[in-house]
This record gives sequence, C-alpha cells and structure tokens, in this order.
Amino acid sequence: MSQPVSRPDRVLPTIGIIALAVGIFAIDVNTPLEVSVSILYVFVVLVASSVYGWTGILVAGLACEALTLIAHPFSPGDPWSHWSLIDRVIGVVGIAMSTLLVMRNRSTMDALQRSESFLAEAQQLGRTGSVGWRDPWGEQYWSRETWRIYRYEPGQTAPTLAAMLARTHPDDRRLLEQTIEKAFREQTGFALEHRLLMPDGEIRYVRIVTRMAREWAAEAGIVGAVMDITAARLAADELQRAQSDLARVTRATTMGQLAASIAHEINQPLTGVVTNGHTVLHWLNERTLNLDKARTTAERVLRDGERASGVVRRIQGLLMKTPPQATDIDLNELIDEVLDLLQTELRLRDVTVQTELAPALPAFLGDSVQLQQVVLNLVINGADAMSDVTGRPKVLVVGSREGADGEGVVFVRDSGIGLDRETMDKIFSPFFTTKAKGMGMGLTICRTIIEAHGGRLWASPAEPHGALFQFILPNKAHADL
Repeated sequence: MSQPVSRPDRVLPTIGIIALAVGIFAIDVNTPLEVSVSILYVFVVLVASSVYGWTGILVAGLACEALTLIAHPFSPGDPWSHWSLIDRVIGVVGIAMSTLLVMRNRSTMDALQRSESFLAEAQQLGRTGSVGWRDPWGEQYWSRETWRIYRYEPGQTAPTLAAMLARTHPDDRRLLEQTIEKAFREQTGFALEHRLLMPDGEIRYVRIVTRMAREWAAEAGIVGAVMDITAARLAADELQRAQSDLARVTRATTMGQLAASIAHEINQPLTGVVTNGHTVLHWLNERTLNLDKARTTAERVLRDGERASGVVRRIQGLLMKTPPQATDIDLNELIDEVLDLLQTELRLRDVTVQTELAPALPAFLGDSVQLQQVVLNLVINGADAMSDVTGRPKVLVVGSREGADGEGVVFVRDSGIGLDRETMDKIFSPFFTTKAKGMGMGLTICRTIIEAHGGRLWASPAEPHGALFQFILPNKAHADL
C-alpha cells in the first residue's frame, strides 16, 4: 500500500470515496444484492486506505457498516426474513473483518515506512548505503544512500554494475570489475576500497563490503554495504602528514635537547678552567708572583680539563649505550672536590658554605664524573636561589649521612626564596626553569643520573628558608651499576 496522501491532496479522493459509497448504497437499496454489496463496500475501505491512515480507514469502515444497516429495511423483498437477515449479518461481519485487516496492514506498512525512513537517515549519517544483486551484470538493488554516494537520481539510471563503473576512477575500474566477477565465480564475498571520479572532477573514496546471500529467493546473490570513506581517508592522509611533520619537529627538538644537555654539562668544568687560568696568570704576575699558588691553581686547571674530557667521554658512552664507569666512591671526598672547584665562584657570590659530613661513610658504587656533575649542579642551583636574598646571610649547607638501610644520602640546603608546591611538581621536568637565563636541563640531567645509579633525587622546602635537595645512592649490595 502507498503512503497516505497529504491533507491538501485528500479533497478529490474524499469526494470520490463518498460518491462511490453513495452509489453502492443506492444499489443496495434498489437491488436484492446483499453480500455482493458488502464486497463493494470493502472496495471503498481499500480505496480509503490509499488516502488515509488507520483512523481514516476506521471511519470509512464504520460508515460502510452504517450504510449497510440503514439500507437493509429498504431492500427489495422481505428484509426481515431468515435468510435476508443472515445475508445482512454476513455482509456486516465481512466489512468489519476487512476493515480490521486493512487497518492492520496500514499500521504494518506505516511501521515499515518509518523503519525504512529511520534506516535511510541512519545510512545518510553513516554514509553507508545498501546494495544487492544476483547477476554480475544484472540490475541491482540500491538504497537511497547508495544513489546519493554515486550521485545518481533514482529512476534516471538503472542501478547496475555498469553504473558503478561509470562513476569509478578509470585506474580502479578493472580492479572493481575483476573483484565482482571473481566473487560470483567463487561464491564468496569481498571487501574493496577504491576511488570514484565524479562528473565535476572530484575524487571520492568508497569501501564495498559484501557477502553471499543464498536465502535470497532460493538463489545465490550478493548483498553488501557501500561506505563513503572520503572524510576518513582525507583525515588519515592529514594525520600522516601531521605525523611526518611531528617526526621532523621531534628530531629537531631531540637535537636541541642533546645540544642543551652537552652545553650544560661541559660549561661548568670549562668555567673552572677559565677561572683557574686567570688565577694562574694572577700568581705569575710580577707584583703578585707566587709559584706555589700558581702551581696549585695550574693543577686545578688540569683537573677541570680532565673533568670536561670525562664529561665528553660519558656523553659519547651515553650515545653509544656504553655502561657508566662504576668505581668505589667516597661521598665526602667527592663533595670536598666539588666545593674546592667552586670556592672562587661561591666567594664572588658572597655565599658561605657549611659542610655537615658524616664520618666513616662506607664506599658506594658509582660513576665519579657523573656524581660530581650532580653535586656541582645542586650547589650552583643553591647559590643561584640565594642571588636575590637580602637582609640575611647566604648560607649553603652541603652534607652527607648514612641512611637507615645503609644507603648514602647527600643533601644541599640553601637559604633562598624556597619552593612552592607547584614548582616542586615541575622542577625536574625538561626545560622548566625558575632562572631568567636558565635552560631547565640541569635538574633533569641530575635525576636521570641518580636514577641510573638506582637511587632517587627529590626536593622539599627547608626551614626556616630555602629549599632542600637530597639524593640517595644504594649501598654496594643493591647498586644497579
């Protein structure tokens, strides 16, 4: 049955239905036909079902029932005879049953049409159409969305493989044709992604997924889905381009991080070389000639140079994935060497250094150059944190102690401005810095070194002022190096 027509289009059909019902009533009144007339009324109900919904069908059925009952007393012959009454009852029951069946059919058709409408809307949202056919080159079934995907108007072109091929990119036509012919030959489904070339020159991408359907009128056929994947394909291409760009940026960033790390690591021992070099020249000056002090300072130059060379070797080892050079480390001696290196720098900054070294610490396993870099970074950071301090002494405390489980603990406590909670959460992140000219790599490198030794580095507020940095090294029995 067709869908009920709209209200403006119901006028003429309604007049026709009324005229038909009146004509049948006249026949009923003027002829001995009874059951036959009821059949004619059923025709009225069927006509009404093509114009109205189930409510209109019910009204039409009740009207036909009423006309049948009204016409009975006026029918020729004896309307109250036994057989005449039976014929009339049969006619009334027939009209009622026909009306109910037509109403049920109308409701079923309405539900089917709603379902088809919802399916069409869902297919449009999902850009997926339906297709089915029994013969490779025969006529196919296309859903509304399939017509839209191939940009054909229903009724203007037969839904066939030829119509598909006409919209397929010339480079992909042979592949589509061979795939479909093979599917029918081998009685199997297929999945194929290919391009469409539209009349306006636009290239679209579709994916056809099918399977064999043997339940289709007892004949083998293919049913499937045609998906417009143009948006997904373009998005995937854009993602691939973005990933390529990101890879280039990542490589550049990695090189920048590496350069920053190397510069940060080598700059500190080289600063000691330059500072001690100037000091040597000072003690070799005629007015301040002191060969013993010049010799001692020259030895420091050599030591700093060897430290810089050691840093380069460690960086080379890192790039070549060689393990750290593990030796027995005296933490107190390591701290003294770093403070001795930085004594001139700290004196120029008006920083007073206090040491709190635990006596008789056991030896710990580690890379001396890397651990010196950690202590040196922590001391320099502590001095930087006190650069703006006024009104109180700039005191830096550097110490060592043995932990409860025999681990070695080194701490650096400054009396600077301290750390808030947000800064403590970010301070070990790459490129995060509180310094105006800092690179934000020092503490990141320090934590990496300590963790490579199987230890831990952390920061906390100090009392009454400043920040406290500590790191732990496991005892030799638990060392990872």
